[in-house]
Amino acid sequence: MQNKIFFMPFDPNHPSFLSAQYEYGNMGGGMDKNKVQIDHELAKGNKAFSAWWNPKKKDPFVSSLNTGQIYIRGHGMPGFKSIEGGRGGERVDFDEVVDRLISAGLHKTFSGAIKCYNCHSAENGDPNSTDPQAVGGIPFAQRIADELVSRGYRKCRIFGYYGSIDSFVKDGSEGTHKYVRRRETTGGVTKQVEGGRASEARYEFFGRVKPKKPNIFKRMFH
Repeated sequence: MQNKIFFMPFDPNHPSFLSAQYEYGNMGGGMDKNKVQIDHELAKGNKAFSAWWNPKKKDPFVSSLNTGQIYIRGHGMPGFKSIEGGRGGERVDFDEVVDRLISAGLHKTFSGAIKCYNCHSAENGDPNSTDPQAVGGIPFAQRIADELVSRGYRKCRIFGYYGSIDSFVKDGSEGTHKYVRRRETTGGVTKQVEGGRASEARYEFFGRVKPKKPNIFKRMFH
């Protein structure tokens, strides 16, 4: 049995918060993507919960974890520094995602996996892009890994994904799983087709420690 949390790092006070609630929850008869996945995990004997960030208090599920898996939800693009809370929703930069995960109660002793379950989170972008979202072209998962290490979180493992990934389990060639989707054009018609299981497109990232800046004042007076 595993503990799995679907972490929603979106501000409930943001004017576009309803976009996240509609897509991942059941607000206004929404798509309730998290529930589909949670029901699947429960059927397998795992414990699974949604954890919506709240700026006023810690999350009881996140703060109780020492191991297990945390899935960071939201839409991503190759090399983007942010994820999107539902289509047209709030954009949250990687460092703010980490801020919110920590404020939700993530312990430095957490030794489980943090999965950036966002499309293209393992992919580089154009390093020469002038798009403010894609400056440097560094994969979102790498940014998360670097940020966590810089905050002293060194026991957990960080993962990202290549390609467009299903938001929840679906029936496919290998059974009921989450799959990667790719575009295929046949006879002038382009459609998304199955491209293997999402777990096969998962890649581990390791946080890089930034070198400390030399203390020039200390040098001057020694």
